[in-house]
Amino acid sequence: FEAAATIPVAFLTSYYALVHLARLEAGETVLVHGGAGGVGLAALQIAKSHGATVIATAGSREKRVLLETLGADHVLDSRSLAFADEVMRLTGGQGVDVVLNSLAGEAMERSVQVLKPFGRFLELGKRDFYGNTRLGLRPFRQNLSYFGIDADQLLTRQLKLAERLFRNLMRLFEDGSLTALPFRAFAAEDATAAFRLMQQAGHIGKIVITPPAVPAVSATPTAPGFQ
Repeated sequence: FEAAATIPVAFLTSYYALVHLARLEAGETVLVHGGAGGVGLAALQIAKSHGATVIATAGSREKRVLLETLGADHVLDSRSLAFADEVMRLTGGQGVDVVLNSLAGEAMERSVQVLKPFGRFLELGKRDFYGNTRLGLRPFRQNLSYFGIDADQLLTRQLKLAERLFRNLMRLFEDGSLTALPFRAFAAEDATAAFRLMQQAGHIGKIVITPPAVPAVSATPTAPGFQ
């Protein structure tokens, strides 16, 4: 059950973004920010299963090593704006076809700039939305597409689409194309520590909080003389 809990949000978000919105095709290159998080690791699996090249970023050496182990073609440091120059170098100055973004501010702007013509920008982060950040339109003269993504709204406003996408996902799990994510489980009474770890971005994959054990209910003894 803990492994199954890693699937719905992360994989539905990634599948909706990469497959439904971006129409990812074999041979394309995807830049996945926050590659060691739940959505990032799901996106890595989905992109590779579609024959794409994946450039992933992560904020620590441990996470970058993990991404290399799990099949990312190139791994960069998300805490440095130098990732943009590295992306252009790795792609021979061409840029990438798709960006799955979770970075904010200038890092987000740099990520738009590494898209090649007809590129698709998939925005997962919320900080720039709530901050009403301005984004220059000049790069979009190159036939770029921008998608703001909140998968929660799929379940409230596009339920039929969500059901269809999730059925497609389950087929990929059934045939072995996708697997559950790495996770760290916390007992329910340790939920505070779990949220603290998430706040510090100290985890890899998903954090799972297990429900408390339900005590067994014994039958009430029948009082003497009563049936």
